[in-house]
Parts: sequence; C-alpha cells; structure tokens
Amino acid sequence: MEILVARHLGFCYGVMRAVEMVEKLVQAQDPVYTLGPLIHNPQAIARLADRGVRQAEEVEEIATGTVVLRTHGVPPALLAKTRQRNLTIADATCPYVKKAQREAEELSRQGYQVVILGEANHPEVVALSEWAGGALVISGPEEAANLPTLPRIGLIAQTTQSPETFHRVREILKEKSENLRLINTICRATDRRQEAAREVAREVEVVIVVGGKNSANTRRLLSIVQEMGRKGYHIEEAWELQPGWFAGVARAGVVAGASTPDWIIKEVVRKMEEMEEKRLENAEGEKKTEALPVQAEENPPEKKVAMEEGPPTAEPTSAGETQPGETEESGPAYDATFGELKPGDIVRGTVVKVEGDGVLVDIGYKSEGVVPIGELSRRRVEHPSEVVKAGDEISVFVLRVEGEEGTLKLSKRRADEKESWQRLVEAKETGAIIEGEALQEVKGGLIVDVGARGFVPASHVGRGYVADLSKYVGQKLRMKVLELDQPRGRAVLSQKLVLEEEHEKQRKETWDSLQEGQVRTGVVKSLTEFGAFVDLGGVDGLLHVSELSWGRVKHPADVLKEGETIQVKVLKVDREKGKVSLGLRQLLPDPWEKVAVKYPEGSVIPVRVTRLASFGAFVELEEGVEGLIHISELSDHRVAKTEDVLSPGQVVNAKVIKVRPADKKIGLTLRGVPQDTQAEEAAADADVGAKVEEPGQ
Repeated sequence: MEILVARHLGFCYGVMRAVEMVEKLVQAQDPVYTLGPLIHNPQAIARLADRGVRQAEEVEEIATGTVVLRTHGVPPALLAKTRQRNLTIADATCPYVKKAQREAEELSRQGYQVVILGEANHPEVVALSEWAGGALVISGPEEAANLPTLPRIGLIAQTTQSPETFHRVREILKEKSENLRLINTICRATDRRQEAAREVAREVEVVIVVGGKNSANTRRLLSIVQEMGRKGYHIEEAWELQPGWFAGVARAGVVAGASTPDWIIKEVVRKMEEMEEKRLENAEGEKKTEALPVQAEENPPEKKVAMEEGPPTAEPTSAGETQPGETEESGPAYDATFGELKPGDIVRGTVVKVEGDGVLVDIGYKSEGVVPIGELSRRRVEHPSEVVKAGDEISVFVLRVEGEEGTLKLSKRRADEKESWQRLVEAKETGAIIEGEALQEVKGGLIVDVGARGFVPASHVGRGYVADLSKYVGQKLRMKVLELDQPRGRAVLSQKLVLEEEHEKQRKETWDSLQEGQVRTGVVKSLTEFGAFVDLGGVDGLLHVSELSWGRVKHPADVLKEGETIQVKVLKVDREKGKVSLGLRQLLPDPWEKVAVKYPEGSVIPVRVTRLASFGAFVELEEGVEGLIHISELSDHRVAKTEDVLSPGQVVNAKVIKVRPADKKIGLTLRGVPQDTQAEEAAADADVGAKVEEPGQ
C-alpha cells in the first residue's frame, strides 16, 4: 500500500507561534495559565500540561502568574477583566483572528450590522461577536437567506470557513442590503490545507484525517474528503488506526488540521507503514507455508510422550553457572516469563508512586508503567493525587512499549473510557439510566462525561424546548442511551426520555389523587394574560386571573412569577377533558367579612375611582372591596354624565350610605361631603381603605 501525505498539513503559523510562545514562558519561574485550551488538540494540550502549563476556564481562578490568550482570541470584556487583575498577559491570538476582531470592531463603529459566517458556539466566533458589539451569526447560505433586509451589512468569516461558502453567502446578502461590506478573514493556511486534502482524496481510496475531535478545521477536512466520495477516518492518535480500514487498499492518504502537532502526524504515518509491513510479512509467510512439502514427524511417538511428561532432570551446577537453555534475568528466557504487551491492551495494576507529573503503576511487567497527568482523567487536574493514591488498584490502557527494557506509557483515562463503553452498551440493551456531568455547551447540545465522552442533543436535554443550555453545564444529568458508534467514539444520550417516563408516572399518580376542594402545592409554570398555569405534579391546572385575588389584577405577573411554589385550591376537575381549575383567593382572607365593621353607614372615607358607567362610578375602598356611587349621588345638582364629575384613578372623599356584605355591595355618596387634598394624601400612604381604623381601635 502506498501512503500519500498532504503537501500542507499540521501546525499553521498562528498555532506554531502560540505553542512556541508558551514553551518559552514555562522556562520562567512564574506559573503559566491559558484561558481555555490554547489550541484545539488534546494531545498537544496534554504535552504542555506535562510541562507545567495550567488551564483556567475563568480568569478569577488565577491569582498570580502569566495568562496566555488562546489562539482563538478572547472577548473584549474578558480581556478588560484580565487586565484589571494585574496579571502578566501573553497574547497568543492568531494574527488572522486578531485582524478579524479589529475589522469587526470598526464595522460596528461605522454603523454596520456585522454578520459572521461560522459556528455560533466556536470560541473564535463567540469572541468575534462581542468585538462587533453583538453580531448575527449564520452557519451557511440557508441561514443567510432567512436574514431580514438591512440598510448596512458587514460580512466577516470565521478563519476556518470555506471560500466557496463565503462567496455563496455574499451573493445572497447582496439582495439583503444596498450597502454590503465584505471582510475576507479566511486563513490562507486553512485554505491551503483544504485544497491539499482535495488533492490527496483524488489520488487515494482511503484518507486518514488527523487532529482533535473538537477542531473545526479538522472536521472540515473530513467533510471535504467525504464530499469527494472517499472513505475518511478521523483520529487523534496513531493507536486508533485499525488494519481493517486498509484491507484491499492500494493507496491511502494522510491529511491533518492546522492544530495537529508534527509528532502525531509522524506517529500515524509510521504506524501505517508498520501495518503495511506486517501485512506483507503475513502474506509472504502464507505463500511459504503453502509451498512446503509434507514431512514425516521428527520424533517417534514414544519420544513425543516422554517430552510431554517433562524434561530430563538436570545435573547440579556450580554457583553462577547456567544450564543450556537458561539465561540470566536480562536474557530472552527472562523476557519470556512476561506476557506480551501491545498498544491497546487493558490491564490491572497497582499505583506504587504518585508524583507531580504523573504516577508509576506496577502491572507485573519488566518495568513499571508511567501514567502522565494528562492521561489520568478526562478532566484537568492540578495534581495526580486528586485522582489516585499509592496502593490504589486501577485499570490502565497500554499506549506504548518502548525500548529493550520495555518501558511502558499507560493511560488510566482511556481504560476508563473503554470500560465505560461496555457500560454504555449494556445500558442501551437494558434501557438502564446512567448519570453523567454536563461539561460543555456546544453547537446543537451538551457534552457530558459518562466515563466516555457523550453528546446530548438540545432536543433531548429537557421535556420541552431549552433556550439556555449553559445553565446545565456542571449539573448531573440522568440519561438513557440513544445511539452508540464506538469506532467513531460517538455516544448520543437523552435526558428527555428519563424525564418523560418520570413525568408520565407522576402524572398518573396526581390524576389518581386529585379531588375538588383539595389544597395542593404547585409550581407556577407559565403566565398568560388570562391567568397562570400551575404544575401540580405532572398535571397542569389553570389559575384564572379572576381567582388570583379578591381585588382586581391587571396581569398575573403582578401577583406571581414563573418558578414560584404556591398553595392553591382545586376548584374543578374534568378528567375527560384533562382540565383542572384552581383558585388562590380562596386561601386568602375575604375582605368582605369585616366590611360592615370597617365601613359603617355614615362614615366618610377616601376612595379611588376604578371605572365609569352611565349610571354612576365604581370606586375601590380597599383591595377586593368595591362600591358604587350612583349618578344621582355625585352632586347636589343634576349630573348628565358621570365623566363630568369624576375620572378613573381620581381619589375623592365619599360617605357610606348603604352596606350589604352578603351581596358584596356598598353604596356611597358625594353629596354634602367636603372635598380637599386629604383624600389624595391618604391614598398615597397605601392602598385606599388600608388606613381606615375599625371602631374601638
């Protein structure tokens, strides 16, 4: 099999500059931090971590030292916050990204609506959008077509975007704005790598795409290969290669993203060459075996039996001498006492030593194995003691066996992932619930840690639409397995299925126990103009606006807020239609019960006009208590229209002339009642009527 390596691959100038900058910084005494991953390649990040580079997600985590700004850049607010902490700043932002930030800021200053062509959740685009003061982000021509017509549009591309896509979007936006400004910030290095991938794909049957699974430019290379009708396999390291991919293949290609280190690319090519050499050796061996003539047995049957019973007893030897066939411990016979280990094996071992940069593990081999700190856990750790301690028995994955001494490089993280895959397979078969922490919000969903890397689509995070996925980051999710693709390391999970099953169970239990007249605890689910929907436990009930209070409520939001836990009374249950009517005011004191005592006939009180009618004016004495001033009681002289005397919201003094609590009616009059500013002042103290004292107080 011939192996073709792309003309352009591996570190671009921006990535090389960033890595070299950090490697120089770690030689100083001060601690070095990167805000987020420096580049999108986990192996390069792990190697930097081995050299002492620490990664912080928030600048508040850093007390002292040097802060390196990642190649994808940072938002202006974060940059300002970093400067305020008086930290040493090393700017490793890619020059292409830096240029895009300056252009975005300038377009915004000139009054353009900035439109970014890229991945909305990619760190480069997130930062770029903030430099633009808030941009519209589109992923391609389809979303560009849905944009509204705007007077001024400035189009900027994520540096890893395809030039073809950029030009197609440009043509669409020409129809959306009479003033379209184009800023082509596509990285030439990215473009060259994409073109090199096309060149290789034209010449081969299979293409190996090397780079981080979270790298946008590497994923784009895989898409290009597949668009050209070639088989493409995306790997991060050489050990992921599988011989079956090259069965019957005459030519295979290797391409790599701009954030892929040169040493990883070389390992991949070397591994492919070893696979091909082994295949040729096996093929040659098969030919020789077929050509050998059939020979008689070398040993007669009786000799064979004797050999099976055991070797002849050896004569005693002097100290230090060896018998034929024996060797000292460094010889082949000593080596043969150990089982053969190869990359990809998973074995059990005991932690014998914990150091700052990793741990030593005894697996019963010729030498102890080393687990670097970056291979201990999927998560970033400051010290190995956060994960293991001496004496712990752990499973480890064999990464490499090096040299005659059999030096081992091991990974606990990958062994955990392999074992976790088995648990995922079992969970998929049995429908079992598995737990995992949401690590990161990405485009279209959440990345979760279930021992292995899992993905929860946005539509499967909750029972309904989830607008803000970020609030789930750091939370434990309970999920079922939807889909597994182990060769691609793809595990798709759903919390929605778990929540739906639990909701249905809870809903049935609630319906079975729900009765009219009950007082239940519920959670305000949503607010509308006509009322609030309250979740009683899988069953939603309607709390009409008229049932919120004894007084008038303009909007439920004046009384309730979403997510609030409240007590409600069940007024009506219609199981056939699945409807439940609720009340809140029924649990509150009825103000009409003390009306006769608080407002006796003949008392003069301040009241507020609530509404006007042709026959008079309705006035509020206090919340929930409303009375009527008939048109004939508005003045000592004849009144033609109510609005000639009063207006809504006006506060006046009125005399109580009739009280009928049972009918919830109070009659009042303005005739003979002096009007002054005291009524307005009383109303300003609180709700009208709230300050009226009961007799005897």
